[in-house]
Amino acid sequence: MDDRIPVRFAAPRPGGPPPGAALVVDETALAPRATPLVERLAAERPAHSAACSCCGSRASLAAALHALFIRRATGVTPWFDRVEVRSARADASALEDPLVAARFRLEDG
Repeated sequence: MDDRIPVRFAAPRPGGPPPGAALVVDETALAPRATPLVERLAAERPAHSAACSCCGSRASLAAALHALFIRRATGVTPWFDRVEVRSARADASALEDPLVAARFRLEDG
C-alpha cells in the first residue's frame, strides 16, 4: 500500500479545492485566498550558471507541495488526503524532488 498523498493535475479553472483536497494554483489564479488549503505557485527564479543541487532553484510546485505538507503535519491546515494542481506551468517532474517524492505520488488514472 502506498501511503503517499496522491497528486492530480487538472486544467486551470476558478474555484476552491474539492472536498478533502488541497489545491495548488498559479499566483494569479482565481481561487480563495483565505483558506490554508490553497497554495500558490511562486514565480520561477532562474538558477545561477553552475546550478548545482544546493544552489539550483527548486521547482515552484515542489516548494508548494512541501509547504502544504508542513502545514498539514503541524495542524495549520485542515487534513487533506489528496492534492489537485491547477496550473499550466506545473508538471509532474516536480514529483521527482526527493522530499516531494517521499510524501506525494502521481494519482493513478
